[in-house]
Amino acid sequence: MKKLFALILSMTLLFSLAPSTYANDVTTPADDPVISEVVVSSSLNFSGTTAYCDGTVTDANKYIVATMTLSTGGSTVASWSGSGWSVVNLGGSCTVTKGKTYSLVISGTVDGVSFSTTPITKTC
Repeated sequence: MKKLFALILSMTLLFSLAPSTYANDVTTPADDPVISEVVVSSSLNFSGTTAYCDGTVTDANKYIVATMTLSTGGSTVASWSGSGWSVVNLGGSCTVTKGKTYSLVISGTVDGVSFSTTPITKTC
């Protein structure tokens, strides 16, 4: 009888220490939201009558759709678009006119939420 009791006691202890395969508290990536923040960087530089425009939009584990637009006097001179997960790089060059002022803006969506940057404005 003592052996049976000892066996039952030891089995109870053994099962109480083993991890449960039926645990209710299961952590999944959806349960652990990542704090996200859209980070946008851009640059506008001139060499003679060529404008060089670069930009990057970053937000971890988010789907990004972005367009970088160079404009002057309310008219679009050139634009570059891209999309992807977590990071989108944009860039290009175009011919501009000396003495004119140009503005570069990046806008788009991150997981469907709109964003737009403050324009970078420079004179060629």
